[in-house]
Amino acid sequence: MSTATGPEAGQDERQPKTVTITVNNQPVNMPGREFVGLEVKQAAIAQGVPIDLGFQLSIRHGNGRYEVVDDDEAVRVHPNQEFLAVPPDDNS
Repeated sequence: MSTATGPEAGQDERQPKTVTITVNNQPVNMPGREFVGLEVKQAAIAQGVPIDLGFQLSIRHGNGRYEVVDDDEAVRVHPNQEFLAVPPDDNS
């Protein structure tokens, strides 16, 4: 008789998985899936992406359009999701 362990026993849901996203085309490992915009920027900075907390963060959607993510706005990330961070006065 054995007891089920691992993902089939539901244990996988309790431990956050690392999700790799990109910020300004650089990989950023996120320890889970649910964040606010500020946390995405903080993780990117900690992992060497040359941005600062004052930058405006945007998320790329499947249609190629970008949508601004505010610092306090919740976002659910998935693998290979693309973000763009630019200085707030960048009018390009």
